[in-house]
Amino acid sequence: MKTTDCKDVLANLSCYIDGEGSDELRQALEEHISRCRRCRVVFDTTGKMLKIVTDAEPFEVPLSVSARLYARLEKILSEVCFQDLPELRGASYKGKPL
Repeated sequence: MKTTDCKDVLANLSCYIDGEGSDELRQALEEHISRCRRCRVVFDTTGKMLKIVTDAEPFEVPLSVSARLYARLEKILSEVCFQDLPELRGASYKGKPL
């Protein structure tokens, strides 16, 4: 494999963390991360963030917050998506309009 640079590490970090990618790629990423302080910081920070997110317990969102969120999402989606993709106007999913 060619020399791995920081761009390669960033482009393949998700695969590496998920345990995917060839052995050659994984070894090249490990070698680069062991030598490059910046990539090591990105790798460590990403791992810590994922641990925090996956360890968090689900919680109930108050109904009023949920209703406001859904209303805002519907407004944004109708403004953004359908202006750029007029063929989706009137589309639905499981009987509900998009």
